Amino acid sequence: MESSTRERLEEKIRANPDDIDSRLGLADIIREDRSPGEALEMYDGVLKLDPDNALAYLGKGLCYAMSLLENIPTRELWERELDEQDMIDNAVENLEQAAELDPELTEAYNAMGRLFSITGQEEEAVEMFKQSLLVDPSQLDVLEDLQEITGKPVWEILDKETWMGEDDD
Repeated sequence: MESSTRERLEEKIRANPDDIDSRLGLADIIREDRSPGEALEMYDGVLKLDPDNALAYLGKGLCYAMSLLENIPTRELWERELDEQDMIDNAVENLEQAAELDPELTEAYNAMGRLFSITGQEEEAVEMFKQSLLVDPSQLDVLEDLQEITGKPVWEILDKETWMGEDDD
């Protein structure tokens, strides 16, 4: 089914090269197929049409982070060895840009939190996960990540409003 979705998106892009949603959808499929280099080109194409597209920056960040987040050697993903620190720096730069453009993009905070956690930057990881939970307190996987990093129950880490998911009504 995924290949038919890919083909349909490719047809839409051929018919309308400025179709940002189709370009983003195709780039996401390509990234999920573990072809980050090809996906980066697609995201860059979106950014040429829409320089402030948060989802394109998110996708680029996830491409750069893929090796670390999914524990896959860079050679396997990129067909060559790449410097891990460069990949981390590029990932964080793009994820920060995504979050800046769309402060409610929890995926950007979560990816940064996981990257920081993997690289031993626990304080930064906790801050990213807290930021994500402020946007959407119902993310159980993020709560579990926080507990794992800190070794503390969630209610000790978060303020009551975040933990209880309360709004200022």
